[in-house]
Amino acid sequence: MPFRHTDKGWYWGSQGPFPSKAKALQVAQAAYSRGYKEENMAENQEHTVQKCVMYMLHAVTNAHILHLQTKSYAEHKALETLYTEIGDLVDGYVEAYQGKYGIIEGYPDNYKLPQPAIEYVVGLSAYLAECRPYLPQDTELQNILDEIASLLDSTLYKLRFLS
Repeated sequence: MPFRHTDKGWYWGSQGPFPSKAKALQVAQAAYSRGYKEENMAENQEHTVQKCVMYMLHAVTNAHILHLQTKSYAEHKALETLYTEIGDLVDGYVEAYQGKYGIIEGYPDNYKLPQPAIEYVVGLSAYLAECRPYLPQDTELQNILDEIASLLDSTLYKLRFLS
C-alpha cells in the first residue's frame, strides 16, 4: 500500500496517522510479517471507504428520486424516511472516521441512477454488508454502520409489507 503524508501525519494506505514515516513503515512491515499480501489490496479496491461513503451518499439522492416517482403512498413514505435519515448517519460515520484516521480523499466521481425502490434498497443493503469486513472495525464506526443497516432493514419492511 502507498505511504502518504498529510497535515495529520503519515499513513500507510488507510492506516494512520503516524508521527513519522518510520512508524508507518514499521506498521507496514508488521502487516507483511503477519501474512499481508498486496493482492489483498486489489481485492479491496471495490470496498474502499471512499466508495462505500459515496454509495451511501448517493442513496440520499436516489431514494429522493424514487420517493418522487412512486405512485404508492406506503413506498413514498418509506423512501422519505430513508432519504431524510441516511444522510445524517453517513455524515456521522464520515466525521467519526476522519476524527480517527484523517480526512478522506480520492472519492470516486461516478453516479448511477436508481433502480426500482425495493431492488435499490436491497442492493444498498447488500453492498453495505459486503463492504463491512473491509472497513475499519472500530466499534464506534461499526455501530454507525449498524444504524444504517437498521434503517435499510426498516425501509425494506415498509416497502415489502406496507402497501
